[in-house]
Amino acid sequence: MPNLEKLNANKEKIINIITEGGPSYPGKISKETDISPLFASAFLAELVSERRLKLSDMKIGSSPLYFLAGQETNLENFVEHLNHKEKEAFHLLKDTQVLEDSQQTPAMRVALRKIKDFAKPLNVKINEETRLFWKFFSVSEEETKKLIQNLIKKKTPKTIEKRKEISLEKTEERIESKIPLTKKIAKSENLGPEFSDLVRNYLLSKDIEIMEELISKKKEFISKVRIDTLFGKQEFLLTAKDKKKINTNDLTISLQNSQTEKMPSLIISPGELDKKAKEYLRDWKNLMKFEKVNL
Repeated sequence: MPNLEKLNANKEKIINIITEGGPSYPGKISKETDISPLFASAFLAELVSERRLKLSDMKIGSSPLYFLAGQETNLENFVEHLNHKEKEAFHLLKDTQVLEDSQQTPAMRVALRKIKDFAKPLNVKINEETRLFWKFFSVSEEETKKLIQNLIKKKTPKTIEKRKEISLEKTEERIESKIPLTKKIAKSENLGPEFSDLVRNYLLSKDIEIMEELISKKKEFISKVRIDTLFGKQEFLLTAKDKKKINTNDLTISLQNSQTEKMPSLIISPGELDKKAKEYLRDWKNLMKFEKVNL
């Protein structure tokens, strides 16, 4: 049999195995086809490039998971391979079907961004404000709209009632002022820093994965991120600064932090680099990148 025919026969064998048995990974395919793991991985990658197979964001150990279009629900059989927080996010989203991003804890926000097979992001415009929601992958568009509308309705009456109390009863403001400062701070933190939310939404829109959030302040956000490149996934230490001008001190600190983490540095900001910072960046361009962004 000519080599080309043998190669095509092996690919067809893999397609048949996944058709009958559901999503699979190179090690398992290798055992079932008696093809070496290296060649099994190559065949699977080729089938993805031919758009005959799809690639999951989940990993079985260090191996990617491959499946056919229409087998998305079968990926739930591999949820046990998610880490603890990702499992928690999966079950919470599956139970509720829709979640509003700003109402989740930072750890849960990170987990939702990692389970891309199951959590689908939606930017919803409400009264000129864009808010990020997550829907469970199998929920229909029509049902998602109803669920989001119900979430908004549940929150709206409380907001209106609170505003009436403040506007009609000025004594309430005096009573509130006696609340300990620590309670006010805790309440503010639950709402989440606005700049951090903008950065998270920007990263999500660019399909940049947040691996771990390290610092989340009013005007600064630092996290480990993963970006798809032509040469595979690349990890960076991301520093986001809400400043009009980025100076050499900002770049130096970012570079030092990234070297501590043994990662290249990525700095993003709605501001510009000043003259000295531009010169500094040219000297260190192999270890750090800067991107001016509109958040």
